[in-house]
Amino acid sequence: MSAWWPAVGLALIVGLVLLAQRLPMCAPLFRWLPIPLWCYALPMMAVSIGWLPSRDPAYPALINGALPLALGLLLFGVDLASIVRTGPRALLAAGVGALGIILGAVLGTLLLRPWLPADAWKGAGTLTATWTGGTMNLLALRTILDTPESIFAPLIIVDAMIAYSWMALLVAMSGRQGSLNRWLRADAAPSRGRPHTLVVSRSVHHVGSTLACCVLAAGLSWSARAIAVHLPTSSLISSAAGWVALLVTTGGLSLALIPRVRTIGGSGGPLGYYGLYLVLAATGAQASLRALWSAPVWLAFAAMLVLTHALVLVLAGRVWRLPLGLLATASQANIGGVVSAPLVAAVYSQELVPIGLLLAIAGNAVGTYLGLGAATLCHWAMQVIR
Repeated sequence: MSAWWPAVGLALIVGLVLLAQRLPMCAPLFRWLPIPLWCYALPMMAVSIGWLPSRDPAYPALINGALPLALGLLLFGVDLASIVRTGPRALLAAGVGALGIILGAVLGTLLLRPWLPADAWKGAGTLTATWTGGTMNLLALRTILDTPESIFAPLIIVDAMIAYSWMALLVAMSGRQGSLNRWLRADAAPSRGRPHTLVVSRSVHHVGSTLACCVLAAGLSWSARAIAVHLPTSSLISSAAGWVALLVTTGGLSLALIPRVRTIGGSGGPLGYYGLYLVLAATGAQASLRALWSAPVWLAFAAMLVLTHALVLVLAGRVWRLPLGLLATASQANIGGVVSAPLVAAVYSQELVPIGLLLAIAGNAVGTYLGLGAATLCHWAMQVIR
């Protein structure tokens, strides 16, 4: 087998998944099973049938090389000013929803500790990152915390099952929003004051701007690596690769504050997502199907997390009189992401569509930090009750 085959094979798998996602005949396959799940599961299956090797240096090389580049490419276009303009009530709903997820992670870790592995706090932080952000934050936290594959593999399955079930419930609840808004004592309108409009930076999509984004991402990645080797490791950030992911996240958001960088930043998005899916594929190729046997306990953990999130959101809605549409949009921006949050928002009100999109983008910006915070709290909680 050629030394290049593992990397080429993974690139082909990701390319075919993205191609299939565009075909109408394949639409049912992606309606409830998202692209990240396919990119993770197919390489795992390819290894199990011998099409790809189970251990190869190309896998960690792809992860360590592609992840910092992908993070930079995806963060350069984040418009933090537009996120702030969504208004205090929208930001309050999203913030309370994220707080509920963190509390649920701590509660789940405490209550299910007898059935969870010793490194469960890493899984709790990783799941929190993706449910307050997205796939980008999931992979960043996996690298930062060095989450074991025996924990990460079932999280991918659980993420898809719970997140899509929750989305279906939010959509179904839209038919009862009148009575539920009365119980919440909320305004019928989803927002107060001037209507929200979608204000995002206009990205220049051409070869020059894409190349500039790639050069900028490569420079940021190189700088992060140069700094990371001099930073101390701990039980929380146990490797230089973890520091690289955290430094690139912070650096990417800082560079996005520069208008010129933000203007060209969107052109790097497609490459950034491809890089993320390639990292996910390389991670899946190193996973074992046996790890999925621990999925039931993580399913219970995730259900507890979502129920806590829902309870906190409902209480906040009651106290601050937030309408169901805004609560559902914020919840889907947390647990879903950039694609699904506007879809759920549209079911309630067209006015909520840009709010859903911007809240999901905000999650991408802060999800890594929230996941790291949740991991810290869960680690502390496990040590206290040991």
